[in-house]
Amino acid sequence: MRKSLFVVLTLFGIYNSILAQSPWYVGGSAGVCVSKTSINDTLANSFSTRNRIGGYGNLRITYDMNRASSLEFSLGFLNTGYKINNDTMAYNTSVSKSISSWNSSLGISFRQNFSEYNFISEKFGVAVNYNAFSNATDTLNNKDKAHDFRIIQTLNSTIYPMFYIGFAMGGKTDGGDRYEINLTYQQSFGTSHLLEVQHGEFYNQQFPLTFRGGNLQLGLSYFFNFGNFEKSEEYFYD
Repeated sequence: MRKSLFVVLTLFGIYNSILAQSPWYVGGSAGVCVSKTSINDTLANSFSTRNRIGGYGNLRITYDMNRASSLEFSLGFLNTGYKINNDTMAYNTSVSKSISSWNSSLGISFRQNFSEYNFISEKFGVAVNYNAFSNATDTLNNKDKAHDFRIIQTLNSTIYPMFYIGFAMGGKTDGGDRYEINLTYQQSFGTSHLLEVQHGEFYNQQFPLTFRGGNLQLGLSYFFNFGNFEKSEEYFYD
């Protein structure tokens, strides 16, 4: 009798656990990102471009279409930028600029499950950046006094589309939640900012650069299964 009761209770627990799972997940992700000016730019001989480290954070919602694929939506904050260096100078050699924007994306991910709890996935999709914090024109100097070079930055596009590709390694908790380590690359279809680097005596020399907004992101994500938020129903009878 006890064994039968144990089997019934076990099956009932498994049944309730399956019912509690939902295809909807809500969570967030955060991490660091690396960005620089366009790789197609040509710099003067004494200048070079450097990577700049920023960060990102966003809210995310995913919907599991099946065991192996999901639709993903995110909305959040992205901090990118660039760094231009004059290699001939001993001090105040660079101009570093932070560029912050709102970022929204919609895409699809494909998972390969190695076990009930572990998986890897590939991600593809499109994104939109909104430059809400940039002035129309900025002048950036390499130092406060006796400037050796400067950058005239012009906002080229307030809203511009992007695409992204990514890779993730993750797992699933006993409660049905999901976590991931993400590596994602975003690239713009257009140009975010136009840059003119001016140098020499009385700034009589200059060359153009472009910042497209492309960036490489590394971060962590955690998703709560919607089924865990559902309240159990109670029925009372007279």
